[in-house]
Amino acid sequence: MELWRYYRILRRRKWVIFTTTFLCLVAVAISIALRKNYWEAYTTLMERTPGRAEVSIYQEPMYYQLELETRLANLAYLAGSQTVLERTAQTLYELGVSSDPAKILRTVSIEPVRDTEIILIKVYSESQEEARTTADTLAAEFRRFYDELQRGGTTQSKQFIEQQLPIARQEMLDAQAAVKEFKEKNKLVSYDDQSTMLLQRLSQLQTEAASAKVQVDDLRSQVRTLQEQLKDQDPVRLSSTTIADNPILQSLKESRVKAEVELQKARVIGNKTDEHPDVAALLAQIAEIDKKMKTEEQRIWNSEVTSRNPIYDNLFNRLAETRASLAAAEARQIAVEQVIAEMKPQLEELPQKEMEFARLSLDQTNAEETYKLLRSKLDEAKIKEQETVAASSIVQVDPAKVREVPRRLVLKTMLALILGPLFGAGIAFMMHYLDNTVKSPAEAEALLGTTVFAVIPTADRKALMGSTQSPAIGASYQILATNLWFASNRVASPTILVASAEPDVGRSTVVANLGVSLAKDGARIIIVDSDLRQPAQHTIFGVNNEKGLSNILAGQLTIEEAVIPIGDDGLLVIPSGPLPSNPVRLFRSAEMKQFVEEISKHADFVLFDSPAGIAFADSALLAALVKNVILVHSAGRVPRGAEAEFRQRLDQVQANIIGAVLNRVRPEESHGYYHYRRSYEDYLTRDGKFATELEARVAGAIPEKTESQEETETQKQ
Repeated sequence: MELWRYYRILRRRKWVIFTTTFLCLVAVAISIALRKNYWEAYTTLMERTPGRAEVSIYQEPMYYQLELETRLANLAYLAGSQTVLERTAQTLYELGVSSDPAKILRTVSIEPVRDTEIILIKVYSESQEEARTTADTLAAEFRRFYDELQRGGTTQSKQFIEQQLPIARQEMLDAQAAVKEFKEKNKLVSYDDQSTMLLQRLSQLQTEAASAKVQVDDLRSQVRTLQEQLKDQDPVRLSSTTIADNPILQSLKESRVKAEVELQKARVIGNKTDEHPDVAALLAQIAEIDKKMKTEEQRIWNSEVTSRNPIYDNLFNRLAETRASLAAAEARQIAVEQVIAEMKPQLEELPQKEMEFARLSLDQTNAEETYKLLRSKLDEAKIKEQETVAASSIVQVDPAKVREVPRRLVLKTMLALILGPLFGAGIAFMMHYLDNTVKSPAEAEALLGTTVFAVIPTADRKALMGSTQSPAIGASYQILATNLWFASNRVASPTILVASAEPDVGRSTVVANLGVSLAKDGARIIIVDSDLRQPAQHTIFGVNNEKGLSNILAGQLTIEEAVIPIGDDGLLVIPSGPLPSNPVRLFRSAEMKQFVEEISKHADFVLFDSPAGIAFADSALLAALVKNVILVHSAGRVPRGAEAEFRQRLDQVQANIIGAVLNRVRPEESHGYYHYRRSYEDYLTRDGKFATELEARVAGAIPEKTESQEETETQKQ
């Protein structure tokens, strides 16, 4: 479609564009008038990482793969996670800040500040204090959650050791009391050298076993805690929470146990130090196995991750490392227990009292070493926890500040002025493409099945051209008259019926103006108002309707007595006369046939007006007598099948449809009207000659009203 067609569509429906723009402006005005005052509280957070910029929620291997933008995005995700929001809502509820904390949290906005290492938190509320408190509370809960993730397993280890320490102390005291009681009862002070050496070896192994047991229990506790934390996270980001056995990992665990057994034998039985080549080789072998076990464990977990979630990544990596460490500790524990099991039969070779004393001494030594080990582990956990907190943390740069949210009247008005016309244009185009009314000559020809002689723009109803109409209207009727002159060569009779399927299409106005235009061209014209249902010609021309066609058909008047001359151009009009009760009977009479034959001898063109053809049989009867028909259709109407039905009636009476007129076309849809107004109207009316001549002709075409006519109209009013 050409651009000018788009322009015509928009121009035709410009009221839609104006209306939508106006409605948008009204909507903006109403929204601003009804809008409550909103306040925006904002605060900034940043990660404190002494020594190097580090996102501590990740382990080092993953940290070096992250860029600044990704790290900040992960931190922003953590700040807006469900865990942090739920904790914030609970705190706000306890503080009594808001009756519905979840509602205000839905207005929270968390985003990284571009080209910085800062996270911006915004909260919107109708209350200044509520907005400020919510922003500060959210920042505090995020910092607390971040610290929990940072401490992670360290805090869990400390809590586990604190629970086990009183139990180990009590077991140590019980073992010491048992040894003291045995000594006092049996008067036994020491062993021989061989027994002493055996007890020292067993005591060393018991210490190793106790250390391994503490480590295994600690790691198992961490694994359970991490698995519980995984269950609290969003399951959508995880493909499965079930870990299948890895055959390669099982094989590595078995190799780890064997290597640990050989190492303990070399240390305890062979009395070899860590510098001994055999021991060094075993240590290197164990380190290599631990490395492979960690890789296999990580591979299982990575296969389960389906999306990048910082909380998930942190928990998965920590759980993978913890499980690998647990496998190594379990292998070490199994190896030490195997060596102890191999050496315990040697105690049975000692005398009974020495064997019992040796057992009690081993229990005492084991309990003391376990207690010492737990105390040492607790100190290490406390130090490590403090180091972890100091290594990286979230800092609130400034307390939350509050500012009023601007109404943005200018911006909203500009958007309404831009989007309103665009939205209106969209509606206009949609209305155009959904519009199935007849608007163009091509559509009229397809509907009526005949050639369109002329396109008549919209004008005042029942008004003659040149009186109050634009000169372009007269030009359109001149085109119609010219095409009728050419068509007259193809018709056998000068009588022409102007008909239409539907009422109120401007049929009578077309008849009157066509007659005036033909008369100005020098033709002898007679207009017969054969619309005996709702006649209009006498109103258009301002003549008396007391006598006319009905009188002629009733034998009361002759044609010469009924005709009324209009002006000096040879135009004659026969009004309808008094309306009969049954017009169809008159049109079927022999008098009507004789009238048509007689009147055709007195003019170049005889134009018959008629009622709506779909409502009455009058038009079909007239078409059968007059033969030649010009159809009139009003633009802008939806075809409802009346045109096809009327065309079928005309075909049944063998009427000759010589052409059609598309009436009441919008000026913007009429090419002739557009170009006339653009190129000729100013020129033709510039010196007043055209207008003067036109006014003179119109004045001469309409006779002055007689005194009796004026009195009749006054009585009607």
